Amino acid sequence: MTDSKIDSTTFRPISRRGVLGMAAGAVAAATLAACSSGKSAGGKSDGPVTITAMGMPPTTNAAARRLYQDQVQQFQAAHPDIKVTASDEQWDARTFAARLAGGTASTVLQVPMTEPAGLIARRQVADITAEAKTLSVFSQYDHRILDMTSHDGKVYGLTSSAYSLGLAYNRELFTKAGLDPDQPPTTWDELRTAAKAITDKTGVPGYGEMTVKNTGGWHLTAETYTRGGVMEKESGSAYVPAFIDTPTRDQLKLLAAMRWDDKSMGTNQLRNQEDLVKDLAAGNVGMIIAAPDLISHYVMNYKGDPAKLGIGAMPQGGANATLLGGTVWMVSTKASAAQRAAAVKFIDFISLRPGYDETLAAASAKSSAADKIPVGIPKVPVFGRAVYDKIQAAIKPYVNLPLENYAPYITGDAKLNYQAEPPVAAQDLYAALDNVVQAVLTKQGTDVDAALSDAEAKVAAAIKRAQ
Repeated sequence: MTDSKIDSTTFRPISRRGVLGMAAGAVAAATLAACSSGKSAGGKSDGPVTITAMGMPPTTNAAARRLYQDQVQQFQAAHPDIKVTASDEQWDARTFAARLAGGTASTVLQVPMTEPAGLIARRQVADITAEAKTLSVFSQYDHRILDMTSHDGKVYGLTSSAYSLGLAYNRELFTKAGLDPDQPPTTWDELRTAAKAITDKTGVPGYGEMTVKNTGGWHLTAETYTRGGVMEKESGSAYVPAFIDTPTRDQLKLLAAMRWDDKSMGTNQLRNQEDLVKDLAAGNVGMIIAAPDLISHYVMNYKGDPAKLGIGAMPQGGANATLLGGTVWMVSTKASAAQRAAAVKFIDFISLRPGYDETLAAASAKSSAADKIPVGIPKVPVFGRAVYDKIQAAIKPYVNLPLENYAPYITGDAKLNYQAEPPVAAQDLYAALDNVVQAVLTKQGTDVDAALSDAEAKVAAAIKRAQ
């Protein structure tokens, strides 16, 4: 659920590493930076150039902030003709619209996956195709990822990390219910059957859904994608709501049937992501929708047993799709040619390398393992399977998780198409749909069509304001 605001760590989904993991990675990056030429995006600059860059952790995360600043210094040492002014300002779509228009935004922008389409359409970010193609790793980008930040064959953003939603489940409860923990549900019908079996055999709610703090709308969006639907569509030159359609209705009807007919979702229906990960770790729910990096919080925050956790691909309703989110780096359209070149070098040095540099990945994994931070969490391979496999081989000596438990996710997710979050006023859309999901799960017999119509009116107004 990438926010309209973005920070330097994530839980929601936990696609950005937790604070400890981020600090460990930064330590490794800072240690190795001096050994890197830092010329992966070209050689020396043609002359002195100054850029401003988002992405510095906030003062509340002192260790990660200090290590980030060390990385910036290492970058500048490798590129003496580039001066970087780092900013801890977080992305906020509402405030940055004016800053981008006025030319006061940072040169280097760190934005959530919800933003590229709108920024490109409004011509607020630069075409960095030429600069991106100088990167040694550029040709290795997974086209599904690169397509999210491209338009008409031109590249406008570089994704450094991505997540896709899948199914997290308690393997122990699966076994007690007579289900195969190595074969989790791959369709919504199978999930419904498994949820009822878990409840009937163990007394534990078989499935839990998030409904508050915009998580209900976020999940309903992802679930709609699996059925071939969309939440917004282009109408003329603007976006409009598109969720009053069969895919969204069918998903809500499924949830209602599980809640009221099967009684496989328990009675507490007002929970967010943290609540459900905590319940999953305690064995108080059988399955939830989540990104694989929930593992960090499952293990470190809630002391869950890694051996009991399984991860599968997103259950499908006929579309073979899942929601993709993540962190994208873009460059302001106000940047000069020299600044664009410097910005791409900086993005590569500061954020892309951990995804393809085997030495850096191994050092980061070693540091994390020493601090008992989970190593081996499955990720979306931003740079394609070949690069991903090399990184996995590099970190293998430090893996401290049961990787076999995640095989259903790794093999299943590779077959799915990725769809980005709604491009305009995503958080307003999620908030409005929270109310719909809550109504369906707390009030038996809720009129789904009427609830969606009410949400559409609110979302239409929010989208109009945002455009």
